[in-house]
Amino acid sequence: MLSYEIKQSSSAGQDEPQSQEQQDVHNDQDDAQLSLAERRPRRLITLPKRFRDVLPQPLPPLLDTQSDQPPPPISPPTSNTAASSSMTSRVLKLFKTPQNAFGLFRQYYTEKPPSHHDPEEHVELQDLFDGPPNTFSDQLPDTLADPPRNGNPFHPYPNKNSFLLGDWHWNYGIQKSQESFRDLLSIVGSPDFKPEDVRHTRWARIDAKLASNKCDVKPVAEDGEAEWMNDDVGWKQSTVRISVPFHSKAKDPGPKDYVVGELYHRSIVSVIREKLSNPHEDRLFHYEPFELFWRRPHHNDQRIHGELYTSAAFIDAHRKVQEMPGEPGCDLPRAVVALMFWSDATHLTSFGNAKLWPAYLFFGNESKYRRCKPTFHLCNHVAYFQTVNNLFLSLNFIH
Repeated sequence: MLSYEIKQSSSAGQDEPQSQEQQDVHNDQDDAQLSLAERRPRRLITLPKRFRDVLPQPLPPLLDTQSDQPPPPISPPTSNTAASSSMTSRVLKLFKTPQNAFGLFRQYYTEKPPSHHDPEEHVELQDLFDGPPNTFSDQLPDTLADPPRNGNPFHPYPNKNSFLLGDWHWNYGIQKSQESFRDLLSIVGSPDFKPEDVRHTRWARIDAKLASNKCDVKPVAEDGEAEWMNDDVGWKQSTVRISVPFHSKAKDPGPKDYVVGELYHRSIVSVIREKLSNPHEDRLFHYEPFELFWRRPHHNDQRIHGELYTSAAFIDAHRKVQEMPGEPGCDLPRAVVALMFWSDATHLTSFGNAKLWPAYLFFGNESKYRRCKPTFHLCNHVAYFQTVNNLFLSLNFIH
């Protein structure tokens, strides 16, 4: 009876909109002959916010300094800003960038408009997230999302049998067992295995290809060996001497020099010059510091701390460098290069106590999101400290 009345009302006035109850009845009638899995849903299900993943976004670009609208004048800095109170001694202007999707914007304190060198313009998605390479294969480096060449799904291996042998060699343990031997027999004993598939395979070249990435600048020769130009260029070896004083009643009083080891090191200036002369590295290098703020609705702008080139210390050092008297006849821009050092012990062998203490150098002008990725090769070795035997020292110090 209910369905008959609905049909009569719909035929009497087709232009009249149906109520929600009438639409539900129609849906029930249409779904009556369908299974539960095939029936249409009754309501829209929205994923809770805690399960929604919003992709990171680079910082907004710089404002067009050639626009007709002048930037707002700067007010005296307060304790909430990173600019030092001494910055009020010079006439400075305030430059702000637009906000991104998360409400973040940059703020510059400078006499001149920020230069057109903006590293944030070159930031890509793989610089801001840490996930599997196939998550965003269209935006990842070529070496991480390398498509099969010539339709070969086993690239860089030439065929399936070569791939199976390479997989067995690398992924079935260093010390071979009876089980791994049976796996090898299943490969070479398969009816599809052909000796000619692996007879002319260049294994060394394939291994070098698998171990390479987009940051490697050393070419690979035809035989698979890396063509190292001269690995010792720029490195120096210096003798480390210490002066040990002896009291006046000793057999030979006075200070004595002792050789305690050798130091293998590089010139830090040469490392900086090599860094800045590389166009790929220079375009992501921050020369001008800025403050990062978060604009909350109906709240004051909140300062965001995260990078070295947005810290108060970096901004103050940059200001001091700009106020220093320049070299006669030199009008080149001046910038601060932030050097970050540390060292830790590295074992050289699987057994024994042989170890080395490398000195590492990172540049604070680069984003921490890129520095924390080993595949970007942003760590520089500047020295190798030699460990000295305490017994050797004690015997030599006895006079």
